[in-house]
This record gives sequence, structure tokens and C-alpha cells, in this order.
Amino acid sequence: MTVDASNSSIKAVVLDWGGVLTVPPAPVIEDLYDKAGVDKEQLRIRREAYKEEDPNSRFARLERGEITLESYLAWSREDLPGAEVIWDPQSPYFLFDHLAVIPKVVERVKELRDRGFLTGLLSNNIAEAWPTVARGLDLDHLFDVVVNSAFIGMRKPEKNIFNYLLEQLELEPHQVLFLDDNPVNVRAAKKVGLQIIKVVQPVAALDQIEQILELPSS
Repeated sequence: MTVDASNSSIKAVVLDWGGVLTVPPAPVIEDLYDKAGVDKEQLRIRREAYKEEDPNSRFARLERGEITLESYLAWSREDLPGAEVIWDPQSPYFLFDHLAVIPKVVERVKELRDRGFLTGLLSNNIAEAWPTVARGLDLDHLFDVVVNSAFIGMRKPEKNIFNYLLEQLELEPHQVLFLDDNPVNVRAAKKVGLQIIKVVQPVAALDQIEQILELPSS
């Protein structure tokens, strides 16, 4: 049975962008770094040192809009030549140009909204990439709430961004289903009290959505 919002405990479905609405980014990133000739050993060392949950990393500050993209690219170019290209909108290796939106997932979002569920987009992003994101999605017709880290000065997995989302939705945590491909973000959302789906393959996650929506409203 297909449920709608009136007979489900879930009232809103919120999705991440990269890896949920788009193809998984990891293999795309690897391919772009390979084509750009980035030193793989140095890249491995840099990745081991990076912590997604570190609020003071340069990338975290970029995603919160606290530093400019130009300053981040200059640092990255010096730190590991070539690695900066996937964040540079002027580069043919710009990641956001290579992450294809999955039509089947977009159609499900539309369907969920038609069934009375609020829908949301919660994305760690950079301001300069937003035109590319918006070009691939009809944001106004897909989502009731759109939260971009770069525009509000908060980012996943920080607790305050999930609280901000809940305020925008005007819902309690247990009423919101959140989908993300990053385990750090999934754990943070679960700690706040949201229902969660850890996405591995976006289309496969669609069945999981329906299973959770079938939980009856109290």
C-alpha cells in the first residue's frame, strides 16, 4: 500500500544532493583526480589527515561560507597541486558538472510531495557551485525547504544545521526522514533524533523510503 502523509508517522523527507539526488560522487572524484594527474600517494596522505567532522578545516570553513573559494583554491594548489581543480568552476574537472542527477530519484521526490509529504534539500555546498545544482533541479517545485551550508553559515554534521532544518519544516525530529550518503552526517542526524537512511545506491534507497513511510502515525 502506498501511504501518504496523513497516515504516516513521517511528515517530511529530506535529501542530500551529491550521492542521493545524483550518482555516487566517489568514483567520479577518483576519475577526475586521475585525469588531472594528482599525485595519488600525496592525495592518500591528505585524505587521511582530513576529518569530516572538524569544524575548523579549510574545507569546512569554505562550506560555511567563511572563506572565499579563491583563497581555498590557492591553499589547495599549494598543498597538493592539481587537487584544487574539482572545486574550480572554471576547470573542466569541476566536480559539480560531472555529477548527474538521477531522474528516478527526482520523480520520487515529486511523488512524495504530491502525497502530502514536505520535501527538503539539505546540502553541504559551496556558493559558486549552487548555480550548477540549481540548473539540474527545479528547486522551487521539488522542495518545500532548501538548506545550503554556504548560505547559512552551518554545515553537516554540526547539530545546529539539523536544528535549523527542523525549524524551517516546523516539525519534530522523529517526523523527518533524512537521506545522506556520508556516514558522519547520518550519525549526526540520528543523534538529533531524525529517522535516517544511509544511502549507498540512490535508486535502491527508494524502497527503503517506502518502508519507513509505512510506519503508522500515532
